[in-house]
Amino acid sequence: MSDVVRKDFHVKTVDGYSVAIREVRSDRTDRVPMILLHGTRIPGLSEFDLPVEHGSLAADLAAKGHVVYILDARGFGRSQRPAAMDEPPVPGADPLVRTIEITRDVDAAVDHLRAATGSDRVGLFGWGVGGTCCGMYAALWPEKISHIVLYTVIYGGVGDQPSFQIGSIWDDPDNPGHFNQKRFGNYTFNSLEVLDRHWNEQIPIEDKDAWRDPAMFEAFRQALIDGDPTAMDRDPPSYRSPNGMLEDLYRMGCNAQKLFHASQIYCKVMIVKPELDTLCTPADLEALVADLEHAEAVDVWAEKNTTHYVLLDRPERGRDDLLARMDAFLR
Repeated sequence: MSDVVRKDFHVKTVDGYSVAIREVRSDRTDRVPMILLHGTRIPGLSEFDLPVEHGSLAADLAAKGHVVYILDARGFGRSQRPAAMDEPPVPGADPLVRTIEITRDVDAAVDHLRAATGSDRVGLFGWGVGGTCCGMYAALWPEKISHIVLYTVIYGGVGDQPSFQIGSIWDDPDNPGHFNQKRFGNYTFNSLEVLDRHWNEQIPIEDKDAWRDPAMFEAFRQALIDGDPTAMDRDPPSYRSPNGMLEDLYRMGCNAQKLFHASQIYCKVMIVKPELDTLCTPADLEALVADLEHAEAVDVWAEKNTTHYVLLDRPERGRDDLLARMDAFLR
């Protein structure tokens, strides 16, 4: 994709944070501009713009005519972090950067993209709790959003997320039904093995390289290190992420607490539910679809034998099919 160009810059939020954006575009700019928002612990470039073949959703969209902004929320990647993240983590401290705060970061990116392209409305793509945030934003600012793609989203409709139940590590053993703030505190150092283990567990065959290009795996790992200037200060390397989205994930997954109500969304909605993904459960997806009663359109892609990382798996493992479905949706 030699015609795709990139530019990195920062914008200011209404409450004074400097958040990082990577713009990815081609010489075609005739389709809906898009903002891509990462998930709970991983910054944007690692999910949406890896420097390997088939590793950049942003480049794929740009080649189709979308101007794309990859956003790092405050506390993640190249964006400004809360001052407390320059000090050691504090067990028991309030988790930093709740999902509702990130809507301010999204708003700064949305307004910049609208001004830069002259478009009244833009599209959003959110991964995991990033998808929850995009749904929340679309409910708050319906006049600014034309499409949202909710990728492995969690909604909080039923509280059946298997990893975030009472008795899990995320649950307070002294106060069941509440986030384990005593253990996790304000922010976390994440080891690269978290990605290794989760992605490998998702792949249903023994030969992981037959499902996922080894170069993709190494590029993802490197992007996580590159996304935190302090990563190499620790042995083994680790990257920081605030815990606010994790608390919200726990509340949705265990307690069925909706951060917003989907009946407040009026734009076109696409939901991506890979069969082997365990974050978005079938019952939670059903609750979300039922609440999307005012959406202009609802398209659910629930392909068999696809993983949480289908966007980065080999093209024949569902990636090509997903991109084709998204292309039709975004027309």
